Amino acid sequence: MKKRTYSTVDVEQFELLPILQLLTVGCIVAVDVAKTKFVAAIATAAGQAVRLVRFEHPRQTLLFLGLIEALCKEKLEPRVVMEPTGTYGDALRYQCHQRGVAVHMVSPKHTHDIAEVIDGVPSMHDPKAARALAFLAGMRPTKAWKPDSEAKRNVRALLDQRAPLAKTIALHHGHLEGMLARHWPELGLFIDVREQRSWMPFLLKYPGPCAVAANREAAAEILHNASRARLAPQRITKIVDSARTTVGVPMTEGEQARLRFSVVHIASETAELDAVDKKIAALVSKDEVMSRLAAVVGPVCAASIMGQIGSPRDFETPRALEKAMGLNLKERSSGKKKGQLSITKRGAPEVRQMLYLAALRLLQTNEIVEWWYLRRSSHSGRQPVKLKAVVAVMRKLARALWHVARGEDFDITKLFDVRQRNIKSLSNEDNAASRAEEQKKRLPFMHRSAPQEQPKKRSIAQQTA
Repeated sequence: MKKRTYSTVDVEQFELLPILQLLTVGCIVAVDVAKTKFVAAIATAAGQAVRLVRFEHPRQTLLFLGLIEALCKEKLEPRVVMEPTGTYGDALRYQCHQRGVAVHMVSPKHTHDIAEVIDGVPSMHDPKAARALAFLAGMRPTKAWKPDSEAKRNVRALLDQRAPLAKTIALHHGHLEGMLARHWPELGLFIDVREQRSWMPFLLKYPGPCAVAANREAAAEILHNASRARLAPQRITKIVDSARTTVGVPMTEGEQARLRFSVVHIASETAELDAVDKKIAALVSKDEVMSRLAAVVGPVCAASIMGQIGSPRDFETPRALEKAMGLNLKERSSGKKKGQLSITKRGAPEVRQMLYLAALRLLQTNEIVEWWYLRRSSHSGRQPVKLKAVVAVMRKLARALWHVARGEDFDITKLFDVRQRNIKSLSNEDNAASRAEEQKKRLPFMHRSAPQEQPKKRSIAQQTA
């Protein structure tokens, strides 16, 4: 390896003329993106870096764009190559696109894996990352970047609003469950704080079992009104009585204030989350593809797919969409050792999370999916096997969405082999019918025969005599 392989020159001191003779047929400009300190590798069309340039973003970004324009004037047709990580490179990508410069993306995983191939050392730093990007761009085809549509950006903005709300609500729910388990464990037997909402004004007014026990009638009335008369009076009575007889630790004033703090945040942020979900549903209903996806997996999941990975119509095959979601399988085997299959988990984890929830809803509402899941997970009672069965449903669902986006109707029988289920159900029906026929044949004979006398019960003395 030559000395100063990774030495860089400031963009203000960079001279283009000395390297023009090395860039005869096209060139690659590979940019390693950071928050402020960018490093770019000026390379040949084959990916061999000839000079490393550093610049500070955004102070020197226009000077770097001037360098790219100079390469265009020399008719070298520069191709800017970057990694699709974060948002720090969005401004540079947009400016290059506005100037008519082609922008291409390289997977960060490929950059990481090729680190030791570049110089025999597994280390990675900004100049080396720029060289690796140039090397990969010259070695294999790259994916062209294009700006997101306005609809996709609006969906992404709503999803970005929703994500912190859902995370904060889950955090406060965890705190609330922990406090109730310590101070009022009986409440969880009657109310699910994650699924129901009638407890919010109830605990907001009376935070803790002591406050409820001191105001039994008023607390019962608030709980009745908050549930809109959906909670049975017997259950409300049991809730109020449990506050008096609870085995939990008595609460201090500070702990009551902490409980009220969590309830206030859950109530306010749940209302904000509902408002965002309504906006997402309204936006989804205006788009043909998203509305078709929402009919299968729900509006939030459909918006997550469109906002994170794009329209399923942009993918050539169902497996390509499955791969973009990170649901394609990987294996590590060697010799006699055969590794287990697992999903790659590439791409946005938010899409897999929403698709996981959609698969769980499908398990609860569809008999065919439930039958297949139980049959798949019955091989072993271990939790990983059951989780793999849910992931298998996710993978089938992802492939189905590719067809649904193209106008086909969602048909669950095309995803699961129901022949064995039909044969089993038919055999059960045949067995039931044959048993009924046999019963009918036996009935006349049983009526004609004389009734058998029941054996008399013998006492213990008679049995031992």
